Amino acid sequence: MSYFGLTLLIILASLVVYSASFVTYHVSRSDSLEVNQKRAIYLLAWLIPLVGPAITVAALGNDFARQKKKHAIPLLSYIFLAGVFAPTQDSNDESGNGSSNDTTGGSDGDF
Repeated sequence: MSYFGLTLLIILASLVVYSASFVTYHVSRSDSLEVNQKRAIYLLAWLIPLVGPAITVAALGNDFARQKKKHAIPLLSYIFLAGVFAPTQDSNDESGNGSSNDTTGGSDGDF
């Protein structure tokens, strides 16, 4: 039973480091933030454990999703779970040509 407290502490510490490093990684790759904004976000993420990264991800969630994909080691995308935490786009494209399930047919001659 004495190992339960130690295991819980290790899991909590790992979660704190993971969430702060997740925010640090994505903010450092962001082109839309200024240097002073990045510094403030780094301080928020590392000095206020779990709450700071949660606030940052909630506030900059769309910015995380819109980042350009840079060539990097594919393992990093799995480690930081970018696809899981970033909000998804709607089924419509930005150009307005979304995919639709039109069952009435069209003028292109398809059956």
